[in-house]
Amino acid sequence: MSIDNIMIRTMQSGKTAIGLAASMPASAQVPMLASKAGFDWAFIDLEHTLISPQDVDLLANMLRVLDVTPLARIPNAALFDIARLLDSGVQGIIRPHVETAEQARQLVDMCKYAPVGARSWGGASPQLGHPQKPTRQLMDEANRTTLAIVMIESANGIENIDAIANVPGLDGILVGCIDLSVDLDVIGEPKAPAMVEALEKIGRAVNSAGLYFGLGGIPSPEVLLDHPGLTVDFVLAGMDCRILASALEDRMDLWRR
Repeated sequence: MSIDNIMIRTMQSGKTAIGLAASMPASAQVPMLASKAGFDWAFIDLEHTLISPQDVDLLANMLRVLDVTPLARIPNAALFDIARLLDSGVQGIIRPHVETAEQARQLVDMCKYAPVGARSWGGASPQLGHPQKPTRQLMDEANRTTLAIVMIESANGIENIDAIANVPGLDGILVGCIDLSVDLDVIGEPKAPAMVEALEKIGRAVNSAGLYFGLGGIPSPEVLLDHPGLTVDFVLAGMDCRILASALEDRMDLWRR
């Protein structure tokens, strides 16, 4: 199995990597449909769903076989699961609700091997394709292909964005636009002046630091047109269950008519 990270390759080529949030019970179907549709990466959500760490093994490795990069979003109370999730096959961790540089450094330590971080060595795991190579080489390859991404979802996170973006070893910052809009008291309004200003400030800091900049919770690609000076490297385009619900409603409307 290749350890290539399709999401990183897409972003490094200058294209925006498009992701699907996986929230439905674990099976081979969502990975197969995500691959068929052409998604670059998948966001396995362990924060707001009942997907278990054990189910991640199935989802992550099926996604990787189908050339979709699997990332896992963890609850802040489950940082202890990071090593197991990475060793099971995910190619990156997303930590939500980050507000300080210390929280970002903690994620890097757990995601990256020395000398970048302090991740414990668990052997030539599925994440690495079970190769027979020297440990140092494997650690370097894992550091190169493992994404450590934090989410900014509050005014406190915006206030500390420069310090967060300059944490060594951090790869990217994803803005959770819905929770951020709640914190800024403009619920669900990505074009509100407060949101536009916030995204500009976060995006400039992330772009200047040379990290990958991502957006989640935006209703359509048109929102990106409000920020022509920013490079958006990855987006979360929607959640599997919501896309399915919308398609089912459209099909029912068609037949009712």
